[in-house]
Amino acid sequence: MLLAAGCGGEEPSLATPLVTALSAHADSAAAHLEREEFCAARTDAAALRRRTIAAINEGAVPAELQEELLGSVNALAEAVSCTPPNAADGAAEDARELSDWLELRAG
Repeated sequence: MLLAAGCGGEEPSLATPLVTALSAHADSAAAHLEREEFCAARTDAAALRRRTIAAINEGAVPAELQEELLGSVNALAEAVSCTPPNAADGAAEDARELSDWLELRAG
């Protein structure tokens, strides 16, 4: 998964507390995946998805970031399962990239 930044002008941003909360879920999912704790990673990814949807519904995510953020979160959540062989499949790296992307957009 590749998350690209937009070009020109001032970039839309996310509130730091939201970035902190979402990044914590993404980082936790990545850590669980790296330790092959797949069900725990799935729980983290599901929590990340719920919190992201709530933030979008609350108006806390600028429209310009919604599609990319939710697409990345959904891709991570769908990539993680409790049972191998597809339990990880690069999802740990995706989770770390998502966390980095979020932190770059902190307001």
